[in-house]
Parts: sequence; C-alpha cells; structure tokens
Amino acid sequence: DYDKRKGEIPWQRVYEFPRASHVRFQHAPHVRANVECATCHGNLAEQTVAERRVDLTMPFCVNCHTTKRASNDCMTCHY
Repeated sequence: DYDKRKGEIPWQRVYEFPRASHVRFQHAPHVRANVECATCHGNLAEQTVAERRVDLTMPFCVNCHTTKRASNDCMTCHY
C-alpha cells in the first residue's frame, strides 16, 4: 500500500545484527529486486506487526543472494 501511494514506510526494527558483525541491511535494494516481504517476515497479511520468521544468518543471506544472482561481494553487506 505504501508503494502504491509512493509513501515513506515507517520501518520498525524486527531484526538486529550485532555491531561487531559490521552488517548493514537496507530494505530499498531488496524492494527494488522484488524480494517478497514474506521471504523474511512470513505472511504479513496474517500479522498486525512484522515478525521475525527466519534467522538472518550469513548462510541464509548468501544462499538468497546466490539464488537471486545478487552480489556476494563482502562489501555488499559488510562495512
């Protein structure tokens, strides 16, 4: 709905990475790549707020990037 209205999404943190991992996550590239929200959050139509549905581990992310042919260069996610 926000996309249709071109509105800014008021994100609420659901996942958090330890600072020591030096990981950054941005929704925008994933939205542009048509990654479904359900990939990480499950069926949002059944939730009143987004929930944590998967463990965002490095193997999970690398597998998704490999499957979607997205960059697996370390600097894509780590700084």
